[in-house]
Amino acid sequence: MTNAAPSFELTPYAGLCWRFVEDQNTSSTMALVDSAAEQAVLEQLLASSKPPVPAGCRHLHYLQFTPFRYAARHATRFREQGERRGVFYASDTVETAATEVAFYRTLFFLESPETNPPAKPFEMTAFSTWIKSDLAVDIGTFPADTRAAYADPTDYAPCHALAAAVRDRAGTLIRFPSVRHKGGTNLAVLDCAAFAEPQPRDFQGWWFRFTRDGLFANERFGEGRLQFRFADFGDDPRVGVLLGDGAR
Repeated sequence: MTNAAPSFELTPYAGLCWRFVEDQNTSSTMALVDSAAEQAVLEQLLASSKPPVPAGCRHLHYLQFTPFRYAARHATRFREQGERRGVFYASDTVETAATEVAFYRTLFFLESPETNPPAKPFEMTAFSTWIKSDLAVDIGTFPADTRAAYADPTDYAPCHALAAAVRDRAGTLIRFPSVRHKGGTNLAVLDCAAFAEPQPRDFQGWWFRFTRDGLFANERFGEGRLQFRFADFGDDPRVGVLLGDGAR
């Protein structure tokens, strides 16, 4: 199959999306200072050492603009390694976003068999933000035989070609079926112009914990309960091979 992007339509889209972050930047600097004033100075010094925030993103909250601040250290589904233009990945629901977290934590520890998963729960924060684009692409509407190329667990070349074509037409958003959470939908925000509001809307604290055969997650101040088995991610060849070898 060629990696050339198929014909596609750019259509309007608006909706809430969710993303998980491990937000330790403020708490980590608290241990180094003796007052709020000192911490503010330290945070300012650290911020000045980072790459500049792109001009079109400076009005946004740091959780929104951070993915646009750094070049890609490795390839992701819609971003080539070294690409300076950012991509903000999110999901339609908290459950889909949490599944993505569980998959990548699983992959990390399966690929590092000498590294033990944390015995204690680890905390992450989910936040929602409102997205609005007049120039969006929805891979979920592509014909099934075409759509499959954009759901490969490890080959991102067709996705990179599509992202380039969308950018060439000034598109700002790609919606795509989640490879990790069947029935879920993810979003790739290609431009800060797609953020309809300059601040996140909601925050949720979640605890994740590894078990012998997977992970489970509990919402800190809510009723959210999610369970993930390593075997749920066995369709990914990296996970499948390692599980087959008895890595876990």
